Amino acid sequence: MGGKGLRFGSDIPKQFHRLSGKPIYQVTLEIFLEVGFFDEIVLSCHPDWFDRVQQELAKMKALIPIQLVVGGQTRQASSFKGLLGFQTPPSIVLIHDSVRPFVSADILINNARLAITHGAVDTCIPSTDTLVHSEDRISIKSIPHREHFYRGQTPQSFSYSLILQAHRETSHKDASDDCRLMIERGHKVFLAQGDEQNIKITSELDLFLAEQLFRLRRMKASSTQSSLAGKRYVVIGGTGGIGSAISKELDQKGASVTPLSRTTPLKLDVQNRDSIEEVFAKMGELDGLIYAAGYLCVAPLSKLTVSQIEQTLDVNLKGMILCIKAAKLKANAHLITIASSSFTKGRKDASVYSCAKAGVVNFTQALAEERPDLFVHTVIPQRTRTQMRLSNFPDEDPDELLSPKQVADTVLQLLMDTSSTGMIVEVRKDSSKNSVPSLHVV
Repeated sequence: MGGKGLRFGSDIPKQFHRLSGKPIYQVTLEIFLEVGFFDEIVLSCHPDWFDRVQQELAKMKALIPIQLVVGGQTRQASSFKGLLGFQTPPSIVLIHDSVRPFVSADILINNARLAITHGAVDTCIPSTDTLVHSEDRISIKSIPHREHFYRGQTPQSFSYSLILQAHRETSHKDASDDCRLMIERGHKVFLAQGDEQNIKITSELDLFLAEQLFRLRRMKASSTQSSLAGKRYVVIGGTGGIGSAISKELDQKGASVTPLSRTTPLKLDVQNRDSIEEVFAKMGELDGLIYAAGYLCVAPLSKLTVSQIEQTLDVNLKGMILCIKAAKLKANAHLITIASSSFTKGRKDASVYSCAKAGVVNFTQALAEERPDLFVHTVIPQRTRTQMRLSNFPDEDPDELLSPKQVADTVLQLLMDTSSTGMIVEVRKDSSKNSVPSLHVV
């Protein structure tokens, strides 16, 4: 975890970005702690983040020693410093990227077993893409048979004495991985089976995918979910298509739900700060708030009136922020916002709406870090069969649109989950009509 993460395009190295509310390196570290057969762990850390990581490690209750060393200027240098950081020299060492948070226990166990037998192992998966060889980066020299090529992952696992000697005696300064050092010494490196989900997070798109993978893994691993019965929820925009569906599902689960809009008995105008403050002063403490209010006016910016621009920003973004600020949320309450797939790329004739929804996502992510006492998520529905959608796009086939109930089912799954926070959850229509959202990338 010594890299600068330049390809990620952020001042913060990728290993310190958050996945479900935790720094990515911590999510990865927890897998190694949970698997139960390691005697010691060394983290080779970026020097600028050493003190912060040291403080974070002090708060963890690890049952095995975790050593922290300053990483080097290259991956090879960081790896070598890590090898020198053990209190007790091991017999077998596994070297793993801190930004591969989905390595499985099976992969780790298999790596250790094969390293004991062979001395050097690389985790790999077959290449599914056609490979092209170019020497001048202009023209193709050859297209090799892909069945002979694999994609390397981590961990890479070794006899400790062999890999330490390889590092000490190599002439390389920036080898791309540790197996290369072994191969150049004439030592055969064996293949260990990897996994397509053992992804390396190198870009923002990878992080989005990781959030979806993390959520799906949590859903599969969770044998029990928190009951919603008796809990108090507010659904803002609770009379609209998605908000109404969420309110109905909450009521069926035995929750006490209060839908709020300009037409409900307790009238809420999200464009009016006084209205917001008056309503939430009467609400008392809540177990959760779902903001499902939305306003869309499809037109080029030149055709939008100032009033329409203000309404778009007020309903979709400003009103959401003020409602969340005014709400009295209990410790461990849930806060869920509804955004739009337009947050990733501004849509023609929906420029103001798109920027407001991008703001929703960024605000929700930031709040997840500010409020570790809450479970904060944002839900990204695909095109959904709501009156707002049908009014703006009357020519769309309703059968091709996501149902509001599918969005509501996703929201309820998040409300029942108390294991994660800070996720961007996309919901897309699938042909099976299954309410559990499938994994897609915007």
